[in-house]
Amino acid sequence: MKIKVLHAEDDLVFSRIVRRILPPSDFEVYHACDGEQAWELFTKMNFHYCLLDIMMPRLGGIDLGERIRNTDKEVPICYLSAEELVLVEQEVFGRGGGTAFFNKTFNINKLSLFLKQYFITNPIR
Repeated sequence: MKIKVLHAEDDLVFSRIVRRILPPSDFEVYHACDGEQAWELFTKMNFHYCLLDIMMPRLGGIDLGERIRNTDKEVPICYLSAEELVLVEQEVFGRGGGTAFFNKTFNINKLSLFLKQYFITNPIR
């Protein structure tokens, strides 16, 4: 079974990079270009993982994460941001219900490895 990932990101170049590092043999990535579009997708589909940009138009990532967490207590939420974690940590792991955080300057292979390891230890139900 493929892992369904909701990726909310307004930067189309970065979105393409994320799609490339998550192999289609393992992941089905659904892209939303803002928080409202991501919320619409989330309410219509059952995702195994959420990758959320923090700064997006219409609905920011933290607010989106809060909505998601109020609806689904289990789905992992990983935040991706150009911000340093120390600047957003309380909101990411508090109100936003975050499971993980990656700064956008990360080594792109680390995200793919992190997700693969996560689903080895937390199999899809």
